[in-house]
Amino acid sequence: MMTLDEMAKRALEASLKKEKIFLAYPILLLTTLISVFVLAILDNAHDWVVFGAISVPVYLSIGLMGSLSVFIHRLYYHELKGETIDYKEIFKASMNRMWNGVFLALPLILTHVILWVLMGLFYLLQGVPYAGPIVAVLFSMLPFAFMMIMTILPLFAFFILFYGSTFFSFDLKVDLDCLKENPLTIAKHFAIGTVPLLLGGVVLGVIYWATMDLFGVTNNIVALSLQRLFLLAPFSFYLTPFVLFFFHFGLESYRHFYKKG
Repeated sequence: MMTLDEMAKRALEASLKKEKIFLAYPILLLTTLISVFVLAILDNAHDWVVFGAISVPVYLSIGLMGSLSVFIHRLYYHELKGETIDYKEIFKASMNRMWNGVFLALPLILTHVILWVLMGLFYLLQGVPYAGPIVAVLFSMLPFAFMMIMTILPLFAFFILFYGSTFFSFDLKVDLDCLKENPLTIAKHFAIGTVPLLLGGVVLGVIYWATMDLFGVTNNIVALSLQRLFLLAPFSFYLTPFVLFFFHFGLESYRHFYKKG
């Protein structure tokens, strides 16, 4: 059985291959296009509309990442077996399964919309004369619970991407025995795969924010959207190896628990 260091090293080496970076980059670029488009639509929108719609590009991006994970997992699987990589054939064989990743976004968006509507109803009840403040005090735990679920949803989606993508990439039967028997080890593997992605995203996000704060166009939404796009294009490119490592290490973790090596 391989050690954790060996697993991470092998996943890192696979994540730095130029062919994979240029194959995965267009998908990440598409997620930035979706984000820029949604931000442009939400310009000067009501805060409540922004609150409800801002997560849609996040969940759509997760769906696209789920589709990408199928292709990346199948490529990496053949690499680990030492087989010759035929990108075209592997892509064709992955097409049907890639829809599984897209469908991952649908329940997330539906859950978010339902919670958003429920919070809107609670917001309206607060405005009812006399009874509104009483309802707001007695049931204040409800919006707290709604917000908590909205916060946990993306984390849950990332966990599904990390482990679940292996199962739907190869049409495997879902087996939760390892999760029950080794929860701490699985959490450690998830952290190893996720922390570099989060750190890379934070560093690149700070650079993006500082650039926009100093040089951002503020008086023209078209110019602002184009500027966001031109900045997020390199942002996505530099983030791509971190995304690849996340998926590669997810497959390494699956093999560690289920294939023993």
